[in-house]
Amino acid sequence: MRFKRQHSLLIVAGVLVLCIAVLAGVNLWFLRTLHSRNLHDTAAQSVLELGSELARTLSSHPGFQAAPGGANRWADFERLVRAIKGIEPSLEYVTVNEGDVTLFHVDISGTHSGVSANSPRTDEDVRVGRKRLATEAGVIPVLTFSTRATGSEGSVLSLQIAMRKEAVQQREEQAARMLEIMFRLSIITLSVALGLAGVLGVWVFRHEMERQRRRQDEEHLAFAGLLADGIIHDVRNPMSSLRLDVQMLEKEAGKGTGCRTGRIVELAERARTTIDRIDLVMREFLYVSKPGAREPERFEMNAAVRDCLDLLGPRFERAEVRLEAHLCSEPLPLVGQSIGLKRAVINVLTNAKQASPAGRSVFVKTLREGEVAILTIDDQGPGVKQEEVKRLFEMFVTGRPDGIGLGLYLAKAAVENCGGTISAENQPGGGARFILRLPLAG
Repeated sequence: MRFKRQHSLLIVAGVLVLCIAVLAGVNLWFLRTLHSRNLHDTAAQSVLELGSELARTLSSHPGFQAAPGGANRWADFERLVRAIKGIEPSLEYVTVNEGDVTLFHVDISGTHSGVSANSPRTDEDVRVGRKRLATEAGVIPVLTFSTRATGSEGSVLSLQIAMRKEAVQQREEQAARMLEIMFRLSIITLSVALGLAGVLGVWVFRHEMERQRRRQDEEHLAFAGLLADGIIHDVRNPMSSLRLDVQMLEKEAGKGTGCRTGRIVELAERARTTIDRIDLVMREFLYVSKPGAREPERFEMNAAVRDCLDLLGPRFERAEVRLEAHLCSEPLPLVGQSIGLKRAVINVLTNAKQASPAGRSVFVKTLREGEVAILTIDDQGPGVKQEEVKRLFEMFVTGRPDGIGLGLYLAKAAVENCGGTISAENQPGGGARFILRLPLAG
């Protein structure tokens, strides 16, 4: 049963981990799809920002500040343009105009021209446009970025750069590759994490099962020690009495014709009673050693209680204790071990009979509260000492000198085996009350 419960917990944990994995995978796929849709806009925005920044950078170059006619004015500017071309291959051309006159031009083939111009000052306004360039390879769509600068003599210079439109697609593809790599890394990381979680779960499960097995072995050893101590304790005194009775019986029989027949019968009866006592002790310990050997079954509580009452009826009559029963009128179906529950009821009733003086009564009552069946057994004895209530159902705990200390312990084990509880309390008017609560079968 414990293995099945642990196995069920492992399955539940595995299902939870699998659900988390599926949820994480779905979230990754959703994020990937969302970012894929935004890649084009992001790439286009990146190209626009780059083109605008290049236009501003070139328009602020010191070459624009050189004196008109300076020999190195456009040479330095050209070196800057070609350096940018090496970093950004999508740059197609750079042109500087003054009105309709082209002062500087570098195209993809590397040709350029330059004319003297007044020193300009940069303007932050950058205009973006589109063009189609006819080349030997065909028509190339480009994005143009234009800005203006006013010279010291009032002349206006315009700077225009062109970048291939395919730069947007290139950046989009680069971003897509990076996104795909991140997605695969996430999937790999998630898979490795799930694998490790599965391995760890199996290891924990096996470790827990091994730990429980060792704990069960330790409990069995401890229980065997308790049984041995109980057997020694409960058999030693009867055996001593039996030895003494046998010796007295032998002595009386050795008197020959002078032996007393009544004395022999008395000693034989005492020896038989002692042997019955020892047999009872051994049967109790045999039941304790295998409390769950039987499979659960479906039975009716009132019928089980009636069997116990019929069995104990003669004993109550001999003890001159009345046995009064008030059983529930509706069936009370239970699932568990009927023999164990009957033994529990018999043990509690036996304790109630022994605690009740002659002429008093023991009351047995069954009722239903919701989905719980309740059995109460009330006696009219002295009750239970307050300091003994908590330990009343422990093994080898008894309030009688001739008690074994297993009856109520076995009763508690049998009731719990049916999924119920048993408790004891003192009644306001005197006497003890034992309450058994058991869940009804569905």
